[in-house]
Amino acid sequence: MKKRLKESLALTWKWFQNSGVMVPEDGKWGVAERILLTDGNKTAEKTRSSFPAWTPKKGFDVIEQRRADCNLETAYLFLLTEKVFGGKFPAEKTAENILDFLFFRSGLLNRYGKAGTIGSWDWSHIRRFHQIYFDDNAWMCMLLLRIGRKYPRLNKKYDMIQWGMTLADLLADALPRYLADKDSKEPEFAWLGNVKLPHWGSLVCMALSEAYRMEKKQNYIDVIALYEKYLLEEDNDFTTSEWAYALLGSVCAYRIAKNKSSLKCLRLYADKLVSAMDPETGTIPSQHYEAPAGKNLADTIYTLNWAVLALQAAAGIDERYDAAYKKILSLLLQIQDRSRPAHLHGCWRGMYDMETRTWGGGNCFEGGADSIYTGWTNAPIGWVCAFELLNTDITQG
Repeated sequence: MKKRLKESLALTWKWFQNSGVMVPEDGKWGVAERILLTDGNKTAEKTRSSFPAWTPKKGFDVIEQRRADCNLETAYLFLLTEKVFGGKFPAEKTAENILDFLFFRSGLLNRYGKAGTIGSWDWSHIRRFHQIYFDDNAWMCMLLLRIGRKYPRLNKKYDMIQWGMTLADLLADALPRYLADKDSKEPEFAWLGNVKLPHWGSLVCMALSEAYRMEKKQNYIDVIALYEKYLLEEDNDFTTSEWAYALLGSVCAYRIAKNKSSLKCLRLYADKLVSAMDPETGTIPSQHYEAPAGKNLADTIYTLNWAVLALQAAAGIDERYDAAYKKILSLLLQIQDRSRPAHLHGCWRGMYDMETRTWGGGNCFEGGADSIYTGWTNAPIGWVCAFELLNTDITQG
């Protein structure tokens, strides 16, 4: 297994280097959101109109928008890659170049303005107005604090912990108000994303857990407890994807605070994921509203990628989830793309058809087989491989 994991992580590194998602390849101008395969893709034009910055290639586009979360997720992957391989790849230097882009070139960090926006990150560099999402900013908060804690030199250069804690306070303030009223607004903007879905709300809990590790603020725990009460008491008709997000938030919270409600949420949503999993293949039915749905479809943008990350951490707390985690990981290692073209070789595409045993299953303009995401698919699956090699998980880093 160790050999397979190293091979997989090396392939992921090479895909980022050779696919065209980083121009130049050293990361100085960041990482594109994704590759969009265009041949026969009926949703391609809607994708272009919704994400109007792309480089056309033969048979695919590089969707060039620079998103804060995709860039930081990739930088974190490269830091982990350096830990695994040492000096074999210039991974840590590339990560630092991406961080230079984020903090010094992108304009994505709101350093100035109204008090409610300072410390937040806008969604994309191609927008000329605020679009501040709960999920993207939760990842920014969590990873700024994680990297800042683990890499004092980088923290000193970018003030990562300071910016991460500022963002944690914004998230802790906003989540309860938006949970009570999803149409709540700030003086000049509205946080985007329906926090009644774990896709948005549980990721905030994940971020606040990391913030609580840094500073024992009671309101962080209070907000997490409020959200877990909602997850446990409401009659929620969540999808498999939302179960994965709910587990991710609760497992991070339990690792840090050891709350009974966090453990209850952890077991509830881990059990749901395990019950939905195909015991032979390890797949979980695709049900996310931004991707094609089907029992035979393995979704790696909204479901399997987060489920494997969350179950890896859950298995570190309760070994009864280890078999399920290993089953999903084995499936992902099996389906990693070995196609020869450089824009495919070493990636995970957005969806795999378990019936035909090929990448496929259809497309939506954000999800589906022909969207190959940097930050939301390839980076977190790569984290899992690195974590396994480093004997850790997302709750510890």
